[in-house]
Amino acid sequence: MMMKKIVGMSCLLSLSSLALAEDLTGVWQLVSGEYVNGSGDLVDYQDHDLQSLKVISRSHFSFTSMKGTEFWASGAGTYEVADGKYTEKLQHNSFGEEAGTLYIFDTKIEGEYWYNSRWEDGKRVEYEVWKRVE
Repeated sequence: MMMKKIVGMSCLLSLSSLALAEDLTGVWQLVSGEYVNGSGDLVDYQDHDLQSLKVISRSHFSFTSMKGTEFWASGAGTYEVADGKYTEKLQHNSFGEEAGTLYIFDTKIEGEYWYNSRWEDGKRVEYEVWKRVE
C-alpha cells in the first residue's frame, strides 16, 4: 500500500514538472531583471537597455540578448523543470562558460509571466521576469 502511494506521488510530481515544461514551450521576451556582477554590484537590466528573447522547445532553450542595438550575449542548451526549479544546462554560449555549466533557478509561471530567481550561497544573484510573446 505504501509503495503505491510513493509511486502515485512520484507520478504526480513528474506530471506537474511535465506540465510546467509544457507551459514554458514558446517564445519569451525579457521584461525586467537584475544580476550581481563580478564586482558584487547589483545591476538592473534596464540600466544597460538589455533586451532578450528566449525560445523554449520541449527539451531545449536558446536566448539572444542585446544591449541597446549591440549584441550582448547568447546561449543554448537543454533544460529541466522539477520541484519548482528550472535548470539550464549550457551547450553553447558567447560568454565563456564551459559546456555543461548549470544555471538553477527558482521558477514560477503566473498567467503570461515567468519569474526566475537564481541563488548562490544564500544570496540572490539573478532575477528575471519574462513575458510570453508566442
